[in-house]
Parts: sequence; C-alpha cells; structure tokens
Amino acid sequence: MSMPVLENLSAQWSGNRRLRMAVLVALVVLTLHMLDGLSRYREAAMQAQASDARLMRGLAELAAQPEWVARAKQAETELEVLRRQMRTVSSAGQVQAEIQVWLTEFAKTQNLANPTVKVQEVLDVPGHPTLVQVLARLDGNLPAFSQRALVRGLAAALPWIQVERLEIGDQGAAKLSLVVRAYYRRAPGVLSQDATAAEASP
Repeated sequence: MSMPVLENLSAQWSGNRRLRMAVLVALVVLTLHMLDGLSRYREAAMQAQASDARLMRGLAELAAQPEWVARAKQAETELEVLRRQMRTVSSAGQVQAEIQVWLTEFAKTQNLANPTVKVQEVLDVPGHPTLVQVLARLDGNLPAFSQRALVRGLAAALPWIQVERLEIGDQGAAKLSLVVRAYYRRAPGVLSQDATAAEASP
C-alpha cells in the first residue's frame, strides 16, 4: 500500500469520529462474541469432565462391591461349562453325522411322525478358526398340543444348536419344518477348509 493511501486513511481516521466509533463498536461486539464462545466451550468441557468423573466414581463403586466379583466368576464358570458342552469333531463327515443323530433323536423325543433329516455342507465360522458350522433341516408331522415341549427341547440345545427357521402348520397333526444351525469345535491339529485348500494349492 502506497504512502499517499496510508496518509489518506490516517487522515480519515483522525478526522472521522463516527468511523472510529463504528470500528470500536465492531471490536467490542467481536470481543464479546469470542468471550461468549469461550465461555460456552469451557462450560461444555466442565460438564463433560463432571460426567466422566461421575461415571468413573460409579464404576469404582461397582468394582468395590464383592457381589460383582462373584458374579463375574460365576459367569466365567458358566461360560466354561458351555464350552465343554460343545462337541469336538475331526472331520466334516463327523459334523454331518453329529447333527443327523441329534435331529433324529430330537424327532423321537417330540414324537414326530414321518421325520426326514437333510444336512448341508459344513462351513467355517468367519473369525473363529477353531469352529465349524452346519445347517440341517428336519421335517415331519408334530402331534397336537406339543408345541411347548418342542420349544423347550430347542431351548435346551442352545447356544450351540440354534433355530434358523421354524414353521408349524395349524392343523391337528401339524406339519413341522425346522432348520437349525449347529456349531462344533475342531479337534486340535485339524485345519480349517481354507487352510487345507491353501496347502493343497501349488
């Protein structure tokens, strides 16, 4: 910016009181706006900090209560029991045989008439290299008034045998169509299908 221009601006600033007041008001408004923003930011930060402090105190109080330790140990024990209940298999054929036998026995306990079992291909469980899964279907005729027993029997098989689809007709000897997904643990040293394919490829 040239000297004449600066001198002109300086002269206008010195000789124009209204201009000086307008700039001063603008600066005051801008300063107040900045202070208000800082105040709101500080208040929000203090509230967040207070909330975090309350959460930490609550967690510390819960952790200090002995019953939570007992519950955690109980949950760990129950999980270990469930893990031991999971069947260990050494081949896909054994997986298919296991679910075939289970569904056949289940059909007997439910007094199903004309039961048929179909088992699909065994698959890996994504993210769990030690597990395999298989879908299987059971069809038959369910005796009247036996739905509750059926549900109880299916619930008893959880969590390693889960119902994917259940269809029951509304007549006396209702038509039953049941699809389940079963999970099994690989025996130590048994590779997954992906690993086996990778080793077989040149």
